[in-house]
Amino acid sequence: MKAVFRYCCEKVWVVLFLLAMFCLSEARAGGGWVAKPGRGYLQLGYSRKTAEVVWDAKGNDFFNRNAAGDAHYHDFRYGYFSGEIGLFSRVSGHFLMTYLWGYEGYKNTELEENFGLSDAWFGANFQLQEGSWPMSLRANIRTPFFYDQKGPYVRHLYNTENYRRPDGTVVRDSTFLVMNNPEWRGLLRYDYTFSYNLSHSFLNYSAWMSFELGFTYRQGAPADEVPVNFELGYTLPLRPLEPMLKFGVNLVRSLHNESRSEPHDRFNFPPNSAYTFNDASMARASLALLVPINERFMAQVGYGQWVWGRGARQYKEPFVSLGYALGAGH
Repeated sequence: MKAVFRYCCEKVWVVLFLLAMFCLSEARAGGGWVAKPGRGYLQLGYSRKTAEVVWDAKGNDFFNRNAAGDAHYHDFRYGYFSGEIGLFSRVSGHFLMTYLWGYEGYKNTELEENFGLSDAWFGANFQLQEGSWPMSLRANIRTPFFYDQKGPYVRHLYNTENYRRPDGTVVRDSTFLVMNNPEWRGLLRYDYTFSYNLSHSFLNYSAWMSFELGFTYRQGAPADEVPVNFELGYTLPLRPLEPMLKFGVNLVRSLHNESRSEPHDRFNFPPNSAYTFNDASMARASLALLVPINERFMAQVGYGQWVWGRGARQYKEPFVSLGYALGAGH
């Protein structure tokens, strides 16, 4: 059944992918509102996720340390480009592309590095209802297209060709020349997410809320997921800028249907290990300040914290972004 479902999804998503590419948003940006034809936004951003503590499969703190007592450390710095644009009446396309500067290893030792394009998301939003309680359906694909390699996943790649040293000698066995596999930079699997979105403005449009409930079918061994997202925003009465505060909660709940790892899977921890990223659940809370620069540009600065999890890293994530409104009348 999974193979049949995946085949059908891939055919549908080819069409959605092409629509999104023509429109050239972060996956959760719109809520129940869908951009009108020709309108929307573009956004450039940067975030830095760091963590040295893991929640194990039961939700307890787990410290992965080497013999010297140094903690295993993640330092993932992301640049991202996202956007949404209205394509037709009640239909918009959205995308999110990411670039990773990644460092991983034990603190106080040399960290492994990996730089390059990471996961990307493409999809479409369908307006179900407008008015004071707008509702929409969102269809989304997460793809490893920009870093995926042929063959089974391995952590490191080796140079298999002869290598000439600076002194002129030729090394026949040059497997000591190693680079980190680009596949290290992301999930390395396709996700297909379908979600229901509801939004509402109140206090004379000075405040708003958005709610999202979805289902993610995940290719390969990792478990499928149920994402739940909530945002609450308020416009501060500080003229002339009128900045906005936005509070968000993002919950990802695993369905615990992970399967035996396949050769192309990145994460292959046994199901009963202390932690397994194939079967991770987590909750993230965030607070952001949005400052309108003019009628087109909006700056954002914020901080996110993973506050609960099972089989997940305890990340901290400051972030900044600059948004640009598309279309007349913004």
